[in-house]
Amino acid sequence: MGEILYLDMADVLALHARQAERFGGADGIRDAGLLDAEINRPQSGYYSNIFEQAAALWESLTMNHCFVDGNKRVGFASVYVFLRLNGVRIAASEAETLSFIIRSIETGSFTKDNLDTWLRANTVGS
Repeated sequence: MGEILYLDMADVLALHARQAERFGGADGIRDAGLLDAEINRPQSGYYSNIFEQAAALWESLTMNHCFVDGNKRVGFASVYVFLRLNGVRIAASEAETLSFIIRSIETGSFTKDNLDTWLRANTVGS
């Protein structure tokens, strides 16, 4: 794999707007500074591969609630796009993915390590 491509603030805001337009929900950011930190977390140097970086991004955007509404949706959409930009595709079905997300949040296991494991097992490509 070549140089990793990352999402920026404009990318995530566009994904959030699209999710809100498609599925509804309140618009707005609760904490722009937190959102910036979440978006840049994968580039912090703590993560050695794309799966760890994707898991860190997914956990942050979903669990830190920087948006007024739609945090889980934008979290998944951002990870989906981040992986696709880098030649990786989620192979799990929509139903399997949704079930994993709901179960992980309900059981308190929506963590970077658990997400990393799931992504490695449910993706194809680079």
